[in-house]
Amino acid sequence: MNLFNQLGKVLVVGCLLLLTTAMTAQEIKSRPYQARWTTDLEDWQVVDNKYESKTWMWKAAETLKITDSKRANDDWLISPAIDFSGKGAKKVTLSAAWNKAQSSNIALYYSLNYDGNQEGAEWVLVEEQIIPDGHPYGFKSAAFYLFSKKLKLTAPKVHFAIRYMPHNEAGESQNEIRIHRFKVTDKN
Repeated sequence: MNLFNQLGKVLVVGCLLLLTTAMTAQEIKSRPYQARWTTDLEDWQVVDNKYESKTWMWKAAETLKITDSKRANDDWLISPAIDFSGKGAKKVTLSAAWNKAQSSNIALYYSLNYDGNQEGAEWVLVEEQIIPDGHPYGFKSAAFYLFSKKLKLTAPKVHFAIRYMPHNEAGESQNEIRIHRFKVTDKN
């Protein structure tokens, strides 16, 4: 009986290892990648380091939003793992807009060692201020700022983070920022 219990435990552990390996392989998104955000944040993770009442939320198809709290927010929106293997540069694009040109903005980072713990990962800054100060505000399609950056990374999995934080001082009124159509493609 003791031998059967040990064999059963070995079988269960082996099955869990196979299942974990299969799940990890499924989590990596291939290129080209586009966040669909059809009805929710899908497989993107939200990390609220301050003021959890103001957080990243789904707005509409392919669009997410965050509204600040007139304070120093520090909110992260982290992508699933995206496959960056292969030669050549890849291009990351997104559109962003704000309803009041004031103190808050978004930055883009990437990590090669993110494992679900935002604070434990090493984040590399790609762009500190995605929406330039002088960019007009509003949510009509013409007001969205098209951000595009070529990255020469070769890694089997890369996570991106869109970080919402003040780059000047917290403003007197609330500001909403929207992200639309996050994509990763091969550079052409």
